[in-house]
Amino acid sequence: MQSRSETRDRADHDETFEQAITALRTRRSGHNFAPDAALDDATLESLIEDATLAPSSYNLQPWEFVVVQDEERLDTVVELAFGQEHIRDAGTAVLVAGHTTPKTADRVFEEWVDAGRMDEESAAQTKEQSVGMYADDRMGRDYAIRNASLAAENLLLSAHARGLSATPMIGFDAEGIAEFLELPEDTVPVVLIAVGPSGGEEPDRLPRRGVDEVLHRESF
Repeated sequence: MQSRSETRDRADHDETFEQAITALRTRRSGHNFAPDAALDDATLESLIEDATLAPSSYNLQPWEFVVVQDEERLDTVVELAFGQEHIRDAGTAVLVAGHTTPKTADRVFEEWVDAGRMDEESAAQTKEQSVGMYADDRMGRDYAIRNASLAAENLLLSAHARGLSATPMIGFDAEGIAEFLELPEDTVPVVLIAVGPSGGEEPDRLPRRGVDEVLHRESF
């Protein structure tokens, strides 16, 4: 019988999208930015487009992306992020936020019907189920955070694949940044990402917990 490590080694050579695996395994949370280089609009929009392709329960896509590039406003974001100066060096800060109410449900389930994926009766029943995920404040907040976090990871991988540096942060004044960026009441800040042209090599990755330590089969 093959050992787990032998199975993993074999699987490494059976990839359908080898470059995607390489990008995933080499992505780093970069802090070394090129402060004299700027992120162009076309690349920024591509990053956001890739982020919006993340998995989303019922396809409700309860995420928003607020981008800050103005130097004075970036100074305020640095303050709200407790002095994390690499935000300023990156030149672009992206706040990934999530809806805590089902504001997209009507549109999304109309699209399900228009695409022939559901009839109107099934769509109405499924919409009712999806709206139930927002039955209380805790559930709505959890739904927003989970979906927005998936979108944030897509953005990080997209940045890495394009040769950019990017680092996610949850260390920031959530209430302060929500007020500063004028988020609606039903939208919560989830992840702040500094992204921009790379300034060069990063320190070696710190050790990660091994598969044999974190993998639990059938139960914990």
